Amino acid sequence: MIDIHCHIVFGVDDGPTTIKDSVRMILEAEKIGVDKIIVTPHYKKNVYDSDKVVNNFYKIKSRVRDFGIDLYLGYEVFLVSSINDVLLQKDKYTLNKSKYLLFELPFDIMPVGINETVLKLHSEGIVPIIAHPERNMYFAKNMQKFIEFIETGCLVQLDAASIVGIHGSGVKRFAKKLIDLKLVQFVASDAHKPEDYEIFKKAYDIVKNWAGKEYSDKIFTHNQKVIIAPPILSHS
Repeated sequence: MIDIHCHIVFGVDDGPTTIKDSVRMILEAEKIGVDKIIVTPHYKKNVYDSDKVVNNFYKIKSRVRDFGIDLYLGYEVFLVSSINDVLLQKDKYTLNKSKYLLFELPFDIMPVGINETVLKLHSEGIVPIIAHPERNMYFAKNMQKFIEFIETGCLVQLDAASIVGIHGSGVKRFAKKLIDLKLVQFVASDAHKPEDYEIFKKAYDIVKNWAGKEYSDKIFTHNQKVIIAPPILSHS
């Protein structure tokens, strides 16, 4: 499996506090069969300590270089307050310097002008991936609004914990509905601690039961490969 959303970098957000904790998380990920991780510390202006991210990321990378796991850098961007930063430094905030941007919205409202923001990202060549929309109460109550929103050009990433039921039965039901409708491109761990990787594995088994192995493999592994190694376009 490939994880494209997790909080493994120590000392920068609400994830681990020490490098030892970061390494434990990576060990747990490896144990369940994850071999590639895009780490995505939060980026929210004036809230998280983003200055340390790159340095701490490379410290971890050096520490685990003999593990069977590859690490890449990205961010989970709080889009409402950070759109200008993203547009000024696309390579910095996208996942693995690709064209894909992982972003989150508030959990309870639909920000004014968000559709226009998504279209603006597209005009700059950025493909937005919305993180855990199944946990957004506004979307849960307004399925049609959610579909209209993603039709502006958003890919969808669900959290493993939502699928397992950790965020409640309503969130789990909404997650299942999105999977049943094949609206999901990615499932990720959104791990903040080592135990979260056990949940990632459980989520895979549940989705396989809901939607079959082919679709599960697609949203836990195959779609992610495009972000890790974008396809080389042929000029023939």
